[in-house]
Amino acid sequence: MKHLIVVNSKAGQEKNLEEFKKKVEEAFKGLPHEIYETTGPRSVIPFLKEYLSKSKEEVRVYACGGDGTIHEVVNAIVGFDNVQLAVLAVGTGNDFVKIYSESKDYDDIVKNKTGSGRFQDLKALINGTIEEIDLSKMTGPSMKEPWYSINVINFGFDAIVGAKGNANKLKGVKNPYGPRAIIPAILGGRFNRIIVKADGEQLNKKRMLLASLSQGQWVGGQYHASPKSDNKDGLIDVVLLRCMSLARLMIQYFGRYTKGEHLDNEKLLKRIVYRRAKVIDIISKKDIDICVDGEIVRGKEFKVEVMPKAIKFVVPNNK
Repeated sequence: MKHLIVVNSKAGQEKNLEEFKKKVEEAFKGLPHEIYETTGPRSVIPFLKEYLSKSKEEVRVYACGGDGTIHEVVNAIVGFDNVQLAVLAVGTGNDFVKIYSESKDYDDIVKNKTGSGRFQDLKALINGTIEEIDLSKMTGPSMKEPWYSINVINFGFDAIVGAKGNANKLKGVKNPYGPRAIIPAILGGRFNRIIVKADGEQLNKKRMLLASLSQGQWVGGQYHASPKSDNKDGLIDVVLLRCMSLARLMIQYFGRYTKGEHLDNEKLLKRIVYRRAKVIDIISKKDIDICVDGEIVRGKEFKVEVMPKAIKFVVPNNK
């Protein structure tokens, strides 16, 4: 087996690339391996597609970075039978790998008493076990090609915050996802004219607050948006929040939504629609922002379909 380490040198905690390379050489000593450094957004996709198409042996690809790096690697490897995905979680949010956490506060992912968690341990990834997991495939008239999601597709209020935050980040704004992203969403992003259908069933009338279509469970670094999602059940979990006043959102929903308690509260479920489905249609008269594993795409209509057992995922084993 060949080991290919994809490094986003700008992600999260890995500030010293040369020091990281030394760790790689130590961990992979005696194993066939090489390092690829990303050169810009989505640059890894054409490289990996060409690399895997030419490889005659199994390749384990290590996505070293945050959720954006994982998303790009997934969109490169889907459709290839000779590839496995491993994740070295050194991003800011590390949302996807939280579903493999063994502790409530996720210390095993970011930091534990021994120094580093399973998803920051190259040896644990080298010795990892394989499981087949589902992806979500999104298409639409505004998209040149399908996008594949390993974690969460979200739209509405939180995607507006994310898109505005991304724009602020490019401008060099300090705290780009803070008030300068949240306030515009509060003023113009709580009553979104978006229709959502799950396996043909229309889930809302004319407007909605936000929605998540999930294989994973967490989004935005801290929000446990889809706590019942299972990325091996052949379905997509749909959580849609209906429109509500700002006071109700902040007082009744925000805290419980953050903690993942919203789907077990009968009172809150009056303004929530929860479904499991294989195909979801998103329809809007105006262009909207759709957030796919943290990456933004715009358009009016999208179709999201489940892809059961689409890729081989490496679960770390540090025993």
